[in-house]
Amino acid sequence: MNGGGGRSEHEAEVLAALAELDRIEHERTRRIALLDSRRTLRAVAERARAEHGFELGFGGLVEGRDLVLRVWSGTLHTTLHDLRIPLGLGLGGRVVALGSAVVVRDYYRSSRITHDFDQQVGSEAVTGMVGLPIGTGPARGVLYGAIRGSGQIGDTAIDGLTRLAHLATLAVDVADGAATLADAAVTGERRRIAAELHDGVGAMLFGLGSSVRDLRADTAQHPELAARLHRLERELGDAAATLRAAVARLHRDRPAHPGGAGPGDHLVADLSETLRTFEQRTGTPATFVPIGTAPRLDAERAALLRRTVAEGLLNVEKHARADSVAVTLTHDRHRLDLAVIDDGPGPESNGKPLSTPNGKPLSAPAADRAARTPATGAGLPALRACYERLGGSLHLHSDEDGTTLRGELPLPLPATS
Repeated sequence: MNGGGGRSEHEAEVLAALAELDRIEHERTRRIALLDSRRTLRAVAERARAEHGFELGFGGLVEGRDLVLRVWSGTLHTTLHDLRIPLGLGLGGRVVALGSAVVVRDYYRSSRITHDFDQQVGSEAVTGMVGLPIGTGPARGVLYGAIRGSGQIGDTAIDGLTRLAHLATLAVDVADGAATLADAAVTGERRRIAAELHDGVGAMLFGLGSSVRDLRADTAQHPELAARLHRLERELGDAAATLRAAVARLHRDRPAHPGGAGPGDHLVADLSETLRTFEQRTGTPATFVPIGTAPRLDAERAALLRRTVAEGLLNVEKHARADSVAVTLTHDRHRLDLAVIDDGPGPESNGKPLSTPNGKPLSAPAADRAARTPATGAGLPALRACYERLGGSLHLHSDEDGTTLRGELPLPLPATS
């Protein structure tokens, strides 16, 4: 009876974990809906017309290998609506490819762009157009402003559109960051559930199978009972195989990421879990703030970033007496920036006993290690050498407001076919 009760209790825990995973996914969807990129683009496209003299305002989002025009304001026809523009073609495709603004004051005579979409643009009688990238790092979209007739696009109008593009970039980056954190939470929960299933239900099935085999050995004089036990053993084997497949899928599957493919590894989930564990262990609030989508990284760079966060948190725990810690991760098209930031004043220097950030005195061995370990950390010189070998840098800066450990790395070059 106790074994059966234990199994029921364990099954209830697994069901509760699955329900929590469903709740996290629902919350992820809700948050992203609140930060809808199309709604933001629509608002800035309308402001481009109302405030900066453009006769058309429209915006596109990168979807796979195309830029797709999803919002518009001031159009006369529908030829530009939902138009798909392969990256590199036309004005918008060039903006995405370059990651910088493109200004064409005489659209039809310009040699700066391909003219694959002259027919669609011509239906709106456009004569001049500006396109600006949206999103930190690789462009996530393009904000356009266009005019008709014989007028010219002035610098004031371009400056105004640039400010609107910055607002749109902020909104898209926040939305991507929220999605990245939610994806990390879902990934972490998938891992936890997979471990729970493997270690709990898997072990239970194995134990049941062993018991059935032992019983079958004792039923040689009862062929009918032996056959039933043999069938039960086979069914338990099938259940175990199904469980293994489910665990493999939980490890393999990842939530869809906005804008196409997600990050190349589990870096964000790992950093989030590291900070959660640190907070639970020390009592110091710890926050992870990814700005925009996580970049694709090779295994060496991802491992170096994990080591940097671990070393930074170790120094915070030993020396900082901080009230809070934050880890930020951001990047542009070429470089990545990781920072471990705390607001602690550093170790006591007046003879008072060292303590953890939540006020609990350190044990004697831990206090002794903290007192003898340099504030820069024994692992920082080795980390710095790794950064420099990859063309990056690692710096530790401390003042009365706290300490920042900042690592910068060039992003890996995209693979060429």
